[in-house]
Amino acid sequence: MITVNSLSGGKTSSYMAVHYPADLEIFSLVCLDDHNSNRGSKSFDVTDPKIRQMVNDKLQKYCSHQPEFWATAEDPLTIKTMFDLEQHLGREIIWLRGDGFNQINTHKKLLPNKQHRYCTHLFKIQPIFEFLFMYHSLPCTMRIGFRFDEEKRAESFKDTYEYATHCEVAYDFCGDHVPGNMVTEILPHSYKNGDRRYKYNRNISTPHRHRWLTVPFRTGEFPLINDFTTQFDVLKYWSEHPEVEFPENSNCQFCFWKHPLTIRDNYNRNPNIIKNAMVMESMIGGTFHAQLSMQQIAILTEQQDLFRMRGGGCDGGYCTG
Repeated sequence: MITVNSLSGGKTSSYMAVHYPADLEIFSLVCLDDHNSNRGSKSFDVTDPKIRQMVNDKLQKYCSHQPEFWATAEDPLTIKTMFDLEQHLGREIIWLRGDGFNQINTHKKLLPNKQHRYCTHLFKIQPIFEFLFMYHSLPCTMRIGFRFDEEKRAESFKDTYEYATHCEVAYDFCGDHVPGNMVTEILPHSYKNGDRRYKYNRNISTPHRHRWLTVPFRTGEFPLINDFTTQFDVLKYWSEHPEVEFPENSNCQFCFWKHPLTIRDNYNRNPNIIKNAMVMESMIGGTFHAQLSMQQIAILTEQQDLFRMRGGGCDGGYCTG
C-alpha cells in the first residue's frame, strides 16, 4: 500500500511530514466562492494575481474539474505555509479541493455545526478519496498528525468510505414507479393498507435513490502517538526553523469547534472571512456556532491573550494543527 501524509497546514501535521516522509504528501484546501473574502487579511495577501495563479496552478493539476480558486475559509497564511513547507521538505505537496463553502451551503440549505458535521467530509475527506481512487490504489496507509498529548482523537478514526456508485429509479412500497415531479410520502399506516401518498416537489424531475457502497479506504498510522511526540516537541522544532511561517489559528476561521473568543481573534486578522460567514448565516437562517452568531461574536470584547484557546480541531483526521 502507498503511504499518505494528511497535511492541514498546521505545525503538528507539518512536523509529521518532516520526520515521517510518505509516498504522497496531500493537502486539501477549503475554498470560498467569493473573491472578496480574503481581502483585507493582515496575515497574507492571496488577492495578488500572481499568488492566486500559483494556487490555481497547484489545484488544477489534479482538480481540473473544480472551479477557479478565489478565496479560502482558512487563514490565507496557510497558503504561504504550504509553499514554504514544500521547499523545506524538498518533496511535492499535492494540493486538492472540493466544492466551495458557499456553493455547498446553498445546495444543502444547512450550515455545518456540531449536529451536522458534513464539512470535514466534503472539504477534506472526499477530495482525498477521489484523488486516490482516480490516480492511485486503495486502501492506502494514511498517517494522521495526532500527538501523544491528544491520542484520544485517534479513537474516532474511520478506515472505510461510503461511495455513491449509481442511482436507481425510486419505487414505492407497492412496487410502482414514483411519478415524475412527485416524491413518495410513506406514512406508518400506508404500508399496511397500500395507501400511497404523494407530495409535489418542483426541485425533483425524476425521483431516484443513490446506492452506496462501503469500500476500504485507509489504514491509520499515528507516528507521533507511537513515538510519544507532544506539543512541546513540535513547537521546539519549528522555533528552530522560522523559514516556515504558520498562521496563528489554522483551519476554517469560523469553525464551530473553535471558541467564540478565538473566532473573535480571527475576525481581527481576517475580517472578510468572518463577514462571509455572517452572510451565509443570514441566507440560510442558521448559525455555525451553537451559542452565538458570527455577528454576535464580532462584537465581543477582544481578549489580550487566548493562552491555549487556539485549539478546535475536529476528529475527522484531516483538520489538525
